Amino acid sequence: MTLKINGVVLGFALLSAMLPFKASAQVLETEESRPLPPRLVEIGTGLEFQTSKEGTETALPIAWEYGLTRRMTVLFEPVCFTGIRPNTGTRATGLGDLEVTLFYQLMSERSVVPAITVSGEIKIPTARNKLIGTGKPDFTPYLIASKRTGRFFTSVNLSYTFIGKPPGVAANNLFNYALGTIFTVSPKHILFAEVLGNTSALGGNETPEGTASNATTAELAGGETVGALGYGYYARRGLLLSLGVSYDNNQAVLLRPGIEWSFGGTR
Repeated sequence: MTLKINGVVLGFALLSAMLPFKASAQVLETEESRPLPPRLVEIGTGLEFQTSKEGTETALPIAWEYGLTRRMTVLFEPVCFTGIRPNTGTRATGLGDLEVTLFYQLMSERSVVPAITVSGEIKIPTARNKLIGTGKPDFTPYLIASKRTGRFFTSVNLSYTFIGKPPGVAANNLFNYALGTIFTVSPKHILFAEVLGNTSALGGNETPEGTASNATTAELAGGETVGALGYGYYARRGLLLSLGVSYDNNQAVLLRPGIEWSFGGTR
């Protein structure tokens, strides 16, 4: 597994080194309607550690984003490592799924009108363990609106996930929503917050992840609402350190330290 993880990270690093480069970790799960300039790259990561009464889970996602045109951006999000450690039941460790998203900005921001973007995300089932992934692709179209108001930059997401259903599993498609904002306190300090959630894929018959007797359904999403807060500090020009914490309706707490490198251009 170490060789596979290092190969993914090295591949992204080599590809990024050949391009005009700007790198950043995404501090919010909420997507924004602000495309990258052409040929610029953003790349970042954050270690996610979640704990609840059911057990713990650790993940290491990487986000790699590339500006294709003035209005179109592509985003690759592999999960290089996932570890699920329930208090009881089967444990799992391995590679997570890969998500690829294409964004297109329909309208740029104006004085009283937000920027509007549409996007399509496909989940490619790279996870091999059925406690980590379903083994089936999902597709999610998004509608994204973003607006800057003073020191606040706020985004709203609405989306609908078409679930890839494993054989013998009855699962509903998901309606998803997100609202996130970033507040610039000073050139060195930012605060961020968001609320996001989704409907249930299993009609209220969810089994906690990592503890299901039927491993095929363990990764299917239950109805969830998440609130998150965070802080970011620019240690120096182009280097942002961040820490986010979230809490959901299943009483799970997630900590996410992140790091952002920025150079070689501006947004």
